[in-house]
Amino acid sequence: LVWAACALLGDAITPHDPLNFRAKPHLSPSWDYPFGTDTTGRDVLSRVMAGARDVLKIAPVAAVASIVVGVIIGMIMGYLGGWIDTILGRIIEAFLALPVILIALLAITTLGKTNLVVILVIATLFTPIVARTTRSAVLAERDLDYVTSARLRGEGRAFIMFREILPNITGPIIVELTVRIGYGVFTVATLSFLGAGPPAPSPDWGLQVSDGYNVISAGIWWTTFFPAAAIASLVIAVNLIADSVQSV
Repeated sequence: LVWAACALLGDAITPHDPLNFRAKPHLSPSWDYPFGTDTTGRDVLSRVMAGARDVLKIAPVAAVASIVVGVIIGMIMGYLGGWIDTILGRIIEAFLALPVILIALLAITTLGKTNLVVILVIATLFTPIVARTTRSAVLAERDLDYVTSARLRGEGRAFIMFREILPNITGPIIVELTVRIGYGVFTVATLSFLGAGPPAPSPDWGLQVSDGYNVISAGIWWTTFFPAAAIASLVIAVNLIADSVQSV
């Protein structure tokens, strides 16, 4: 909730302008600057608060997109089976064997560093995982009595898949959504750390960690610690939500 509020309200609640404010560089955490200042004198607290916007604008959207496409593919694989399941399964296995970050870096470098491209790339990377999870859930449902009854009534495949089976596998799908959001946060931060995220002077958390970790050896730990802690706290919170949903 804290990071969601920071993402929604942005500069309206930050103590200073996260982009243009300048103080003395590398001030350690104090009452005036609770998270200290970075290499160019910008307030780290303001930048961490503003950095939530990029992460929460990309990760949830990419997760939802992967759920929509992955569920459709997984439903088709699990219910229809046969050669369709075999072909799609081999494609998914081949895709999952690829190094995720390298593929993402290649795609973003080729297509551009826009938020839309990052969302599409992350959604594409997550879709095979969602499809495999959905397929497993459908396989456990497709031979149950209510599905057999629907077939005997003469219902079509699409009706059975999306009106009969889908409502009964929403639990695993919701859990998968929350898990994908957590992985999405990590992926966005990793891409930004590697230079494939928003360009400087964006307050993106991964970019802040990338800019600050070179000066850790000089004792300037706060420019890296606080954005890294923000990433960790958000992912932990999302995972706790996933655990709660799964236990219901």
